[in-house]
Amino acid sequence: MGAALNPEQRAAVEHGDGPLLVLAGAGTGKTRVLVHRIANLVGRGVEPYQILAVTFTNKAAGEMRHRLGELLGDRVRPMWIGTFHSTCARMLRRYGEMIGVTPDFLIFDDDDQQKTIKSLLKVHGLEDEVSPRSIAARLDWAKNRGVDPATVETGLPLDDIMKVIAPAYARQLAREKAVDFGDLIVKALELGRHAEAGPLLRTRFRHVLVDEFQDTNLVQYELVRTLSDGTRNLTVVGDDDQSIYAWRGAEPRNLLDFDRDFPDVLEIKLEQNYRSTSVILDAANAVIGKNLDRRGKALWTEHGGGDPIDYYAAGDDRGEADWVARTLRGLVDDGACSPGDACILYRTNAQSRALEEQLRRYRFEPRVVGGTAFFDRREVKDVIGYLRLCANPDADSAFERVVNVPPRGIGGASVDKLRAYAQVRGEGLLAAARDVARGGGPLGPGPRKKLAGFVELMDGLAAVQAGGASLAELSIQVVERSGYRAWLDNDDDGGDRMRNLAELVNVASDFDQELGGEGTLAELLERIALTGGADDKDGRGETVTMMTIHMAKGLEFELVFLCGLEDGLFPSLRPRPEIDDSAALEEERRLAYVALTRARKKLYLSSARLRRVWGDVKQQVPSRFLDDIPAACFALPPGGRRARVTMPAPDVAARPPRPKRPARDELDQRAWDGDDVPSFDLGADVSTDADDGVDVDPFSVGATVRHAAFGPGRVVTTRGAGWQRRIVVQFSSVGEKTVDARWLQPGG
Repeated sequence: MGAALNPEQRAAVEHGDGPLLVLAGAGTGKTRVLVHRIANLVGRGVEPYQILAVTFTNKAAGEMRHRLGELLGDRVRPMWIGTFHSTCARMLRRYGEMIGVTPDFLIFDDDDQQKTIKSLLKVHGLEDEVSPRSIAARLDWAKNRGVDPATVETGLPLDDIMKVIAPAYARQLAREKAVDFGDLIVKALELGRHAEAGPLLRTRFRHVLVDEFQDTNLVQYELVRTLSDGTRNLTVVGDDDQSIYAWRGAEPRNLLDFDRDFPDVLEIKLEQNYRSTSVILDAANAVIGKNLDRRGKALWTEHGGGDPIDYYAAGDDRGEADWVARTLRGLVDDGACSPGDACILYRTNAQSRALEEQLRRYRFEPRVVGGTAFFDRREVKDVIGYLRLCANPDADSAFERVVNVPPRGIGGASVDKLRAYAQVRGEGLLAAARDVARGGGPLGPGPRKKLAGFVELMDGLAAVQAGGASLAELSIQVVERSGYRAWLDNDDDGGDRMRNLAELVNVASDFDQELGGEGTLAELLERIALTGGADDKDGRGETVTMMTIHMAKGLEFELVFLCGLEDGLFPSLRPRPEIDDSAALEEERRLAYVALTRARKKLYLSSARLRRVWGDVKQQVPSRFLDDIPAACFALPPGGRRARVTMPAPDVAARPPRPKRPARDELDQRAWDGDDVPSFDLGADVSTDADDGVDVDPFSVGATVRHAAFGPGRVVTTRGAGWQRRIVVQFSSVGEKTVDARWLQPGG
């Protein structure tokens, strides 16, 4: 059984009674250790039913049970092996009546929870004040920390709403004999502390083993401490360097401070990696080594060497996506890999749009794991719905999608009456709504007033469109005037969703630039509709995996592309209320460590000097994580330039000087967070103040300019002003082009 174990793994497997902490680095065989330790305990006389093993996913629990079945056969059946939630549900079914939980209780999933909250918000007249998602997130946040959701004080308006909704929600669950996912853990802990049930549970298991211990929250840790209190035989396996879920309640201090609660713990480090090459491990060790709040360890492998890392500094995000797709196409065509060997990782979902588009251009079929294709995301489809209604006021399907999004009190019954009225009149829903707003139709004063507000909104957007606004400007106006932005401000996922909307504005801005501002809204919507890659669904497409780094934890691939290595994007420097700035940066380093160690054989890194945010161009600073990686880890990237050399070596050519990194409080992070919508004064001229105080137009006829993609050129003529300003430039590389002023930099 132990022939395949290295010395550290064997020591962990053969440890007897008492607390055990196994620090298992990425790719060091932690599942093998857990499985063999459990088998070893059974071999030493521990009854299978006295063993409890908990982890975080059904997949991990199933794999553990399968491997144990191969070692122990039917003896695995009485063991308690499962996720935290399934384990707690099993305890409550068996012992829950002692704390008032009936054995036939129901479990509310996320959809049940949000529907119940939505109903309660409506009952209390709060449906327009906050989203059910925000209430659910606050409930989960509180329960993960073992506190009463109604008593949490953050100084935000949500506090007062929670005082009403949280008790009402608890009463509703009690009436329905139900618990939600957070309640499963909280009530199991209550059971463990109960005067009668507690002693039974504290001696029920001779050994408790916890996988992915760095991902436990405070209540989960208290639960396993309680369950092992009678024997102190608690084995925890985890990696503090892979603790990346503080945003959902995980507490890395559970692992870091484990020896404070168990001073006699045996600590064993698993550092021999069986996944990646030495080059990849050297890079990962260097990045994570900058963290101070960690238990030191360094991954190593018996398989030395490996291909060096390729790093590409693209001109902009489109160039970055093109490089990724082009590089992968070359590898596949040369037979170096298959599409399924590769994974493209990014920090935020919004980055996926440009990558999806370029992959399709190079005949790949992107598979977005754990997410939805960009143009299928709810918030993106909502704004596209508004744009469709702007393009075609008779688009009834678009009307029905957006008339009450964000919620404005126009319910299904009102829409049903409006639809019947429109059919009688033989006109579209928007035209019927306009008539109702003027006093016609079957709706009462309340619904009529709300519908009039929506008609006024659409008329305002029509005026913006008729006034010659660019498609990017129109998209921003939709987000602002509709109230969508303000709505997302009350949503715990609002930051990510606003970044997706910012990327949609970039789509429109790219379209504006490509067609010199002459493209129509209908043409843009047609392009979006065709970007879904329907022509690739015939089986000829080659699937490439794409996902956020958070989704990639626990997975591995032959080669990995890690995109968007720029300060502010990765690491993300936006404020996070659950942890302070220094802790947030350390978690970003752990996220980088996870990303780097997903690769077995080859790693590609990329960044962009310019990135579009809300249709505007932001100059980016290369990620500080690139500075952490030793220069010897890098290779020559495409174009023959050395990848990066901030620590010059004798045989490495220096890259151009890196821009001085601004202080964190100087970084323009509001745009990343969806908090910065560019103002646009359509009457303002683009000008700069020269030293002599005279206004100088940098785009006057004959001036030299530079474009990120087209290079240097000379201004031929200009038209418009502000965000509508278009510059006709004669480029030496591509000839005459008409581009937005915002895409140009003065000087050749």
